[in-house]
Amino acid sequence: MKKMKIWLAAILVCGAGLFTSCDKTGTDLSDRVLGKWIVADLNGEACPTSWKSVVTFESAKKGYYSLSEITTMTWENKTPAEVTFQGNGFTAIEEEGDYKSVLTVTVNSITDKEMRLKTDWTITSGSLILLHEVYDERWVRVTDNFEQAVLGTWEAQVPDGSLGSGGAKQQTWRWEFKADGTYVFSLKNGDAEWQVFEDIISDYFVDGPLLCTRWQNTASSDEQRDWWEIESIQNGKMKWTALRIDENLLTHTETLVLNKTK
Repeated sequence: MKKMKIWLAAILVCGAGLFTSCDKTGTDLSDRVLGKWIVADLNGEACPTSWKSVVTFESAKKGYYSLSEITTMTWENKTPAEVTFQGNGFTAIEEEGDYKSVLTVTVNSITDKEMRLKTDWTITSGSLILLHEVYDERWVRVTDNFEQAVLGTWEAQVPDGSLGSGGAKQQTWRWEFKADGTYVFSLKNGDAEWQVFEDIISDYFVDGPLLCTRWQNTASSDEQRDWWEIESIQNGKMKWTALRIDENLLTHTETLVLNKTK
């Protein structure tokens, strides 16, 4: 819940920053609202891919956001959002039963390519304060959208069947991304037959460069998630990259190159 609400806040902050800057500069920024943004830094550090969200503004007041969050099992694929502001500040209030969240924003700077913001975020349940934290964030404008280009079947060589494992053996992994937001995953060892995973859940979304997948093998198994950023799709090759964070809050970067087969 904590992480999901933080990043939902960041999404709304994005809109807040644009409107607040309009008051600061005296410039009509309605045109600059339009487009897609993704979080780049959180509190001065590069944001792990699994914590990222994407927001798109279709007009000065309406937009949508995408987010996959494993702790709360949140799956937001282009969920509509409304943004409101007043003067040179911004307050967003969300209520659901006893739950209430209040977000207050200060915009430090904004350009056509990025914006920097400070957020003050409070979550309460009745009289109990569940969370009160302050964040510094940097968002960058997204110029690529790979939603259509990712469609089709792609294969990649993966060491030991697990990214980052460092194993010597190679497996071939295959993803077939379909237009309905589902995918089929298969793998094989060497010259063996393809093993097709008939999962009860196998969903994905692409918003800008952010690629999120979720799958569940059986009704009794846990749902799993994965996150990548699509760096490029060109000449039948797709490059993925991800900044991973472990339980000790240490980060490392993974990359994967996929070849389109059909």
